[in-house]
Amino acid sequence: MKQTISETVNRWMEEETHPKVGRVSIIRKNSPWYGMSDEEIEDRREFIRCYLLKDFELLLLIPAKPREDGFWFASLEEFRESAFNTWDFDRKHGAFDKYGYKVKKTLEHLKDLALLHSCISHPEGRKNISDRFDVVVNGEFRNPLLELVERYRKTFDEEKRFGMMKKIAKLNQHMMECKRIWEKYSPWEDSCLDRY
Repeated sequence: MKQTISETVNRWMEEETHPKVGRVSIIRKNSPWYGMSDEEIEDRREFIRCYLLKDFELLLLIPAKPREDGFWFASLEEFRESAFNTWDFDRKHGAFDKYGYKVKKTLEHLKDLALLHSCISHPEGRKNISDRFDVVVNGEFRNPLLELVERYRKTFDEEKRFGMMKKIAKLNQHMMECKRIWEKYSPWEDSCLDRY
């Protein structure tokens, strides 16, 4: 048994130092990379990339606005190995506010809809955008607000009522923000203003 284990280990070590299986690849004579070394292929690809980007040179000179999506890493593995994944960072910055992020992105979407509404000159198109604005506001803020008000009326526990009152105030604040967005970015008509 001992002899078999040592023979197996010796065979593994020999295979690591002298691999018996070589790398087999298909060589096509009509390939654009035929006869080139890896370094030459990489240089050629870099030249092609630069040549293609030359058409967009002026656009690439425009500074890009940094994204504010709340996540700074390209991969989860990069995040796990970073300083942001520590208890000190959590204590200093607090937990990630998912609801706040959702509200922020919803308000950005509403701003885009209001801007789009102000750019469209066709009445049917403006009405469609106005209806989309209403659907988003109703789905995200108004319907939950009405449900909370109904639950508030049915609840007799003062502690629960106080918590619901805070949520109602927050949703009402978001509704007012939606109204401000509509007034600021879509001055064409007041169709949505009377609804909020």
